[in-house]
Amino acid sequence: MTAAERAPGGRNVDVHAHLVPEAAFARLPRGLRANPMPQRDEIGLLVEGRGAGRGAPPALRVLAHHRERQAERGVDVSLLGPWIDMVKAPLEPAVQHAWCQVLNDELAAATAGAGHSRFLAALPDLDGGRAAEELERAAALGAVGALLAANPDQGNLDRDDFEPLWRAAERLGQPIVLHPGEFTPPPRLARYFMVNLVGNPFETTLAVGSLAGAGVPERHPDLRLVLVHGGGFFPYQFGRMAAGFERWPALAPLRRRSPAELLRWFHYDTVLFDDAPTRYLLDLVGDDRVLAGSDCPFAMSDHRPWEAERPRSLGLDEAASRRVLGENAVRLFRLESP
Repeated sequence: MTAAERAPGGRNVDVHAHLVPEAAFARLPRGLRANPMPQRDEIGLLVEGRGAGRGAPPALRVLAHHRERQAERGVDVSLLGPWIDMVKAPLEPAVQHAWCQVLNDELAAATAGAGHSRFLAALPDLDGGRAAEELERAAALGAVGALLAANPDQGNLDRDDFEPLWRAAERLGQPIVLHPGEFTPPPRLARYFMVNLVGNPFETTLAVGSLAGAGVPERHPDLRLVLVHGGGFFPYQFGRMAAGFERWPALAPLRRRSPAELLRWFHYDTVLFDDAPTRYLLDLVGDDRVLAGSDCPFAMSDHRPWEAERPRSLGLDEAASRRVLGENAVRLFRLESP
């Protein structure tokens, strides 16, 4: 990778990476128990009333392992959010809030003084008021933004109780990354890994439609939201959504902003796994709204942005490459701030 393809100060920023610090498993709140899986060197969660979920491998638990992978791929700064499946695991709001507090304490401790890593706060999705409180607390711990489930276990992101969170994020200038997840996949999506391959982009698209239908962009114009996995299906089906907002009898009277107008209200990562849809996204929303991401350290990670010839294969000139690879993230997440 040439110097012209790097962000200011020689930094390439990955806005979509995950870490669940191993120390967090020793501080589990009531209703949660660690589930060691020694045969795979993983640790999972046992959730009261829900059972066991997938396990976290070493690269998802230990920052040194995670950092080794990122350094090999040319990533200078990783924005580390929790594994959203584990955030969504509890079924009780108080337990989920307590678990998010543990995760944020340990994410702050793991990344303290590490110039190569900053953290995105874990936010509870069962209670929007608690989410607002935790965003405030995590920001004081050093969080540069937050990670929120795009698909809460109860309802959608248009729930009234999320209003305090949107207000807090707007006031604090804290971007929120919307990330879908599941602790227990729905049976019809469990086979063939469709819960990830189809379910994840669907859930992000549903989150966009719910926010737009509820008028969140009108009430919170300065709210900054990042959509992972290239925005789900939204950038590729915005025309259908816009037509529905204009024509459907139950939607048209709401007079909400058209989803077509909201394309550039959101920000997007590059986790699309192929150049053609990535080029389309860049052309559609502009290179100032797209941020390099990978989903490290999962098997479904996408490190194309940092391959030596990739910016050119996407048709990006030097200035656009710098924006996508790092400048956009530095500006949006205020990474220059102390």
